[in-house]
Amino acid sequence: MPLILPALKKKGLSNLVIRSIAGFIFSVTVIGSAVLGKEAVALLFLFFAAVGLHEFYTIAGGTGQHKPRIAAGMILGFMVYALTYLHVQDLLDTKYLWLIGAWSTLMMVLELYKLDQQAFANLSFTVFGVFYVILPFAGVNLLAMYPGEFTCELPVGFFLILWANDTGAYFVGRSIGRHKLYPEVSPNKTWEGLAGGVLMAMAAGFGLSQLFDNVMDLQHWLVMGVIISIFGNLGDLFESHLKRTFGVKDSGQLIPGHGGVLDRFDGLLLSMPVVLAYLYFVRIF
Repeated sequence: MPLILPALKKKGLSNLVIRSIAGFIFSVTVIGSAVLGKEAVALLFLFFAAVGLHEFYTIAGGTGQHKPRIAAGMILGFMVYALTYLHVQDLLDTKYLWLIGAWSTLMMVLELYKLDQQAFANLSFTVFGVFYVILPFAGVNLLAMYPGEFTCELPVGFFLILWANDTGAYFVGRSIGRHKLYPEVSPNKTWEGLAGGVLMAMAAGFGLSQLFDNVMDLQHWLVMGVIISIFGNLGDLFESHLKRTFGVKDSGQLIPGHGGVLDRFDGLLLSMPVVLAYLYFVRIF
């Protein structure tokens, strides 16, 4: 997709048009993977997870003060993602999850060898990146899989609600937004925009309850809409705070007009774990 950007700019298209085209391609890719099946979902979000984790390590190490162990972290991230995917499909015994602990132990041993004064900070950033980025993306596979059975309705519904929240927050905030939500972190966000996002997310949840009435009852779709909206906005704020802390404007340039993977999926990173916790708690699965 980054290769498309120069060609579009040469044609004199505005940033808004480029952003819209890139967003459309991105949306079709995400929804298309869910329609194609579990392997497509797993591979696409493994790609997003890997790029997102590398973006995080690049941001965290950008000042030169800290040095996340990129290679070790990427291996750990792949292990967490792959083992989670295989375990969800009942293709892997629980005992193999201890490989994650074994590799994490080896990472600590390697820090003894390097004797870096920032060893604990470096290791903390390395492991935190896996929790922050990899686990939520691995959660997409959990959302898509009943025990031994794939269904596209929940992941499609999740992203439609997430995008409805973003759309509602943007247009309501632009039109009537007056009261700043958290100006120290994100000057453009308003309480009115937050309310608009929540309402749009709940409206999307209502529509999905009619479209996918065999998946969940209305109340669960509505609660899912509220969770995604609230924690999606918190995810946006958290990623903004991360970038401000390290003096970065965008996490990357993968998606023209949108930035990197962390920029595009900031809402998912905090909302996906809470959505999964809710669905498992109320025994939807």
